[in-house]
Amino acid sequence: MNINRLLHLLCLIAATAAQVTTTATAQNATPRSQMERLGRGTVAIHHDGGNFVGWRLLGDEGENVTFDVIRDGQTIARDVYATNYNDAGGEAGETSEPATAWGKEYKTMRLERPQGGSFHYAENDSTDCYAYYAQEGSVADVDGDGKYELLVKWAPSNAKDNSASGFTGNVYYDCYHIEPGTADEPAPQRLWRIDLGKNIRAGSHYSQPMFFDFDGDGRAELICKTGPGTTDGTGRYVTEAADDEGIRATDNLADYRNASGHILDGPEFLTVFDGQSGRAVHTIWYNPNRGFTCGRTSGYGAWGDDYGNRGERFLACVAYLDGADKNPSAVMCRGYYTQAYLWAVDFDGMKLRQKWLHASRSKQRVEVSDANDNKSIYNYSSNTSGTGDSYTAYGQGCHSIAVGDVDGDGCDEIMYGAAAIDNDGRLLYSTGLGHGDAHHLGVFMPDRQGLQFMMPHEDTPYGWHVRDAATGELLIRHSSAGDNGRGMAAVISPQHRGGLFWSAANYDVYDINDQVVASGEEARPAYCFRIFWDGDAYDELLDGVNITKWNNGRSTRIYQAPNHSMKNGTKAYPLLAADLFGDWREEVVWCCATDSATINIASTTTETALRVPTLMHDHVYRMSVAWQNVAYNQPPHLGYYLPDSVAAGIIAVDGLKEQTVELGNAMKAVTCRLKNCTGAMPFQTFLNGKRISSFSVPEGFSYEQDSKTRLFTLNGTPQKAGLYEFAIRTTGSFDGTNITDTIRINVTQADAIDAAWQDEGHGDRGQTYTIGGQPATDLRPGNVYIIRKNGKYLKTTTK
Repeated sequence: MNINRLLHLLCLIAATAAQVTTTATAQNATPRSQMERLGRGTVAIHHDGGNFVGWRLLGDEGENVTFDVIRDGQTIARDVYATNYNDAGGEAGETSEPATAWGKEYKTMRLERPQGGSFHYAENDSTDCYAYYAQEGSVADVDGDGKYELLVKWAPSNAKDNSASGFTGNVYYDCYHIEPGTADEPAPQRLWRIDLGKNIRAGSHYSQPMFFDFDGDGRAELICKTGPGTTDGTGRYVTEAADDEGIRATDNLADYRNASGHILDGPEFLTVFDGQSGRAVHTIWYNPNRGFTCGRTSGYGAWGDDYGNRGERFLACVAYLDGADKNPSAVMCRGYYTQAYLWAVDFDGMKLRQKWLHASRSKQRVEVSDANDNKSIYNYSSNTSGTGDSYTAYGQGCHSIAVGDVDGDGCDEIMYGAAAIDNDGRLLYSTGLGHGDAHHLGVFMPDRQGLQFMMPHEDTPYGWHVRDAATGELLIRHSSAGDNGRGMAAVISPQHRGGLFWSAANYDVYDINDQVVASGEEARPAYCFRIFWDGDAYDELLDGVNITKWNNGRSTRIYQAPNHSMKNGTKAYPLLAADLFGDWREEVVWCCATDSATINIASTTTETALRVPTLMHDHVYRMSVAWQNVAYNQPPHLGYYLPDSVAAGIIAVDGLKEQTVELGNAMKAVTCRLKNCTGAMPFQTFLNGKRISSFSVPEGFSYEQDSKTRLFTLNGTPQKAGLYEFAIRTTGSFDGTNITDTIRINVTQADAIDAAWQDEGHGDRGQTYTIGGQPATDLRPGNVYIIRKNGKYLKTTTK
């Protein structure tokens, strides 16, 4: 059955509206659990070559989905297999429904910047003035329409690291509609603004916003740490959304900042906000508090300092801890230099509730509390590196976090720096290698089962490592002379299977076999972010305002951000980089340095024949986008190896690639679709192992191909008995590597077989043969074989 869906999409070409029709074969769709409901996310961008149009292929759509591009009621392209199209004759038009082409390769949105302020320091009679800039962002669908809204974190220019003294301005979260099918948006619709108040310090390591659909109703919520004075999108204090009388009695005018601007006392809360209105739905105590206890206010405990550098380090993530068929949890984390706490919280649409609380209290001791605060204690005496004396998550955290089902049990685990936490809150393992700044979770060793994790280290023994994400087994490990603050794992080279690894420790680039493949200051690639941009199956590198392509030791800039885009400090990350709309390539959102209320959203206009489902329907990638804005932002990676996914292939649509027919009868036609290539040819045909034709099919057979639909059909009536083997070779593969697949037709000679033989339980199995005359050693159910009995050859079909 065919499913026809009209997509109200694309662009305005020569001042006319465009549409796309999708045709899919339902039985070939592959459903994936817990995928967001997304629309086509169509974007049209005017450039020198006309109008580039891109749209999503959804994760549950099969190989047989194609697209018709319709402009002003006229079809200008049929059966488009890719997810982008360039109309070379188009011109950018005026604003029109349903969509308008961008006039350039990026669109501009001018946001509503909060008002700045100032602090006066009496001790030196100085004034600190501050203004706001759009520092970080995330996306989720708050109204269930299949389009993402943008969450923006407004940071004051006087934001502080935990180690620094000084007062900061308040932090604000805004939510805006994004319309990818429109040009610049001078006044995008702001849905709400949340003011965290003066008791949440501004900086990279404090309140971490998780923007996701937690209750499974198709509409996203925001969950984050709050405090006295935090107001929601309706202007209410978040304490009014609490059941606990202690929270409701909070003095929201109290100021808990000390003389140095640190906040080491006072109530701490966790609040869930409605995604459409910003209204606080429920507020509970934040666990654990600064004094390691739960459910009440506490002063600063024995974290190893007295100014909040260790105890005020927060991380957060979204994780499907109960499996893909259950709702996800928010996991809020505190501490990673010493004690480490991970607190899993569920939201049922009305209330927040604890799932479990992991506490790595020391290098050997872990305490896990369940939903009812029943505590289990575990003691550990080893780690996977075999070095040092740290055997838990104590001291192992990173300035970020990662999530994925690393052990294949259907539930997510959490990469907590050099350690890992299982889905039930227990310790999965610890490497004992200590704290670091950066990390990468993905498939970097494609011929090894599962995911791998790369991490550089800030602590002794420094260096960096690659490990098996499921077991903690160290696969590659290098030491360095000191703090190794940055490192990267990315699939950047078609000359090297798998990912490459490099870091700030030296100028060497390593492959998955731990061999140096390039060396030198010019040879080492950038190590900030990775991104898909130019249309091949390999990562490009995003560093500040530049996107570069690496080719065997040489980096070439292929894109530069719009003028005046902000580099975001020494970490050089954008406001957001993710597959927001259009085809599978990623968009980059930069804040404008000259007008920090303006953001620029850039999207590629390079055509690609590669057909990839939206990256946001890959679980590891989507979880990565959810935690990207946490602390020191890290790039998302896929949970599969893209070069293998887009390799050329031949997929049977109708008919079997292996079948048996009797001489004189027609075979069942075999129709196949070509995947990631433009054509195929009948390269060679063999009969009983002897080649009988090249670049054509033998007498009695036909081979037909439709270049538009990328379908070919092999059909015919065999002229001789025996085993026909048709070697079909692909041509024009999108990744440059063609393959050969084989269709096998076994032709029996009916005259030599006693068709009356039906008793499959008789005969000497040692005298059983295939139709092609070869001894059969592995009988397969449903196949036809020849059995010799009493000097006769008899036909039988195995059960």
